[in-house]
Amino acid sequence: MRGLSPKVLFVPAFRTLFRGSRLGLEEGMAKTLECLEPRLGFQLVRAPVVSSYEEASRVAYRAVAEGIELVVVGLVTFVTGEVLEPLLRLPIPKVLWAVPEVKQEGPLSQNALCGLNLALSLPYLKPPAKWLYGPAEERFLEQALRTTFKALGGLRVLRGARLLWLGGPPPGFAAFAEEPSTGASVERIELETLFEAWHEVPKDELEEECSYWRAFSCMADEALEATARLVVALRHLAQGYDGVALRDWPEIPERLGVVPSAALARLADEGFTFAPEGDLMGLLSQLVLEAVGGGKAILLDIVVAEGRALQLWHGGEAPASWAKRGFRLVPHFNRGLPAVRDMTLKRGPVSGLRLFRGKAVLVEGELTGQGGYTGSAGWVTRVRWNGEPLDPQVFLQRWLGARVPHHIALGQGRLGQPLREALAWAGVDLAEPEGEVWGASWQ
Repeated sequence: MRGLSPKVLFVPAFRTLFRGSRLGLEEGMAKTLECLEPRLGFQLVRAPVVSSYEEASRVAYRAVAEGIELVVVGLVTFVTGEVLEPLLRLPIPKVLWAVPEVKQEGPLSQNALCGLNLALSLPYLKPPAKWLYGPAEERFLEQALRTTFKALGGLRVLRGARLLWLGGPPPGFAAFAEEPSTGASVERIELETLFEAWHEVPKDELEEECSYWRAFSCMADEALEATARLVVALRHLAQGYDGVALRDWPEIPERLGVVPSAALARLADEGFTFAPEGDLMGLLSQLVLEAVGGGKAILLDIVVAEGRALQLWHGGEAPASWAKRGFRLVPHFNRGLPAVRDMTLKRGPVSGLRLFRGKAVLVEGELTGQGGYTGSAGWVTRVRWNGEPLDPQVFLQRWLGARVPHHIALGQGRLGQPLREALAWAGVDLAEPEGEVWGASWQ
């Protein structure tokens, strides 16, 4: 799904009545895009100049037939709406790029900015659409488009991810029973399939995996083998999927005598994406974060809101790439069974995403590098809700008031812009409190 470079169609448009149509500006725009092709990782497809409804219709048909993922309409001059209509109606992400006037006096040669204004105001523009206004200069165009190509990665996930739902959510976690509505596909299998795979793990793979776990002296032989078997079984079941939402309790600890947290962390180190507690929409949120450049994303609970910070925590499934100074394996904080990864999340900017009920919440902030509860934990300051800076107490009112499910997916880096763009392309609105629940907090 995410392996091939996105195909981008560049469509220059002008009216021959304008002097600017004879200056070759469209060639400069196309060559600049060609220079960016290897740096931004896309395949450029060039269309002929369109100056009529019929020409634009042929290009629009081609865009659909060839699986174009982004259409860049190059407004060289002012262009009337009937010429652009077939392109504006496309259900494909669109960038409308107008170039400035070549001179600022005498006869108006292009009027491309006004053409951009007209195009964005037309009732048949199928939103969303991104606009650009600037000359064909590599540095600035690359900066403007880099966010868009990150967003396209997120859009691919939202529309085309292949998810495995292994066992569904645990008892009482009804909010995690939601399935995607953006196009991602879901395959369900029962947890019994995992237990069968656990018993049938090949001996050579089991021995190889056990050698990894023997480095952790805290695990008894029986628990070590059970965990190693679980890793191998999950590794096999995850093949061919972009991610797996696993019902990790109560059956696994009750039947196998181990909690899967450390096993999921081990698989995350290898590049797999797992969501605990059967959280399918949390899994999709993780995958979107990863696609826009957030590294391996993790799911966390919001467990403390005080002072100027939030503590985010979960039971110990985070990969080593999140650790401030390594990790250790310890028993589960409630069940006392092995094993979970205990680590402090390292300092740095982070971005959070939660998809739910056709909406999304974006959270941005800074991990302080300060430790918290046993498991994967860290404190986040400078919290933003959908781009708005908020005190943690106000953030809590927003989060609870919007009835957001209790997991937030967290990725590394400042990813607010590409996430907002990906959600806009997918038609996912940002959530706000609904007025159905309210409350108060104090310290």
